[in-house]
Amino acid sequence: PPFRFGGEHMNWRNFFINAGILLVLSLLIVFGVAFNSSTSWFASDFAILILLLAIPLLWPLKNTLRFTADNPDMIADRPVTRLFTLTHGRWLPNLFLLDSAKTHTWHLPIGQRTAKISLTLQRGIYDQLPMTVTVTDLFGWFRKTLPLRLATPITVGPARRPEAAARIADDFSQKMSAADAGLPSDRIKNFRDYFPGDNIQQIAWKVSAHADTLIVHDDEHEGQASWTLLLLITPTLSLEPALSLFASLMDTGIFSGNGYLLDSRLISVIQGRQNTSLANFEPDGTATPDSLAALTTPQHQHRAYLILTADTQAAVPFTHALAPAATTLVDLSGGDDHA
Repeated sequence: PPFRFGGEHMNWRNFFINAGILLVLSLLIVFGVAFNSSTSWFASDFAILILLLAIPLLWPLKNTLRFTADNPDMIADRPVTRLFTLTHGRWLPNLFLLDSAKTHTWHLPIGQRTAKISLTLQRGIYDQLPMTVTVTDLFGWFRKTLPLRLATPITVGPARRPEAAARIADDFSQKMSAADAGLPSDRIKNFRDYFPGDNIQQIAWKVSAHADTLIVHDDEHEGQASWTLLLLITPTLSLEPALSLFASLMDTGIFSGNGYLLDSRLISVIQGRQNTSLANFEPDGTATPDSLAALTTPQHQHRAYLILTADTQAAVPFTHALAPAATTLVDLSGGDDHA
């Protein structure tokens, strides 16, 4: 997402300060040569020393200064603490980091090149943070101010709605299990206790209720339907809440394989990489049933779809396009908490 830094004023101020100091030091050097006395040469040598120490700041630093986060993955609207280490430009003398609100400052002198920073970001991919870096010489006279740029971008996935997702996932799982209850008895040969890591689709809810523990189907018939999550992008959809619920539902682990976003394109969202897939998503047009052609091939015939939509009436053509696959609609018109 674009971020505009309000430091242009500060950069011009630094420019004039640096120019003024450079002029004074130049005059001191000329003073030493002109008067040729021990005092004048001492002042001249001192000015030369300061200039030598400030040489790094006289070169452009825009493409030199880079920080790297210890973990480049984040979730939107969730405060996190990250360690940011100066990995490009470690030879610079003094650095001061300042957040956009100008409420927190971090000093990174020589020998300390890592700052522990708490931040909250919106969904997106960031190659710079809403912070500034001021570089100074050892004496703090010369200075330059730049945006805090990153060597590796930070990926911020959608915010999460775990409570709403857990409720919907539980309802959907029970609905699909109830639909399977009428299948021929030879479809399911055995039952066994649930073990962590088992697919939640295998839980026998009715049997588990009577046994007062989780029981799963064992040796299931290979033709059992797999569950797939699909989000329809339409003009009435509130995008950010919808992406939040979509990512949260994928986090539950009840869906097989990838999820899908449908606008004018059919976009695959890789299971386990929701943040990377969704961080930079921007809608392109609106969903049409014709875009579902890739999901109506024979290899998808055993799928059952949970479809997130802002308009259940407008979603009917999409359920017809996916037939004979089973479809269940989640109405997002009341917001994700009331889906």
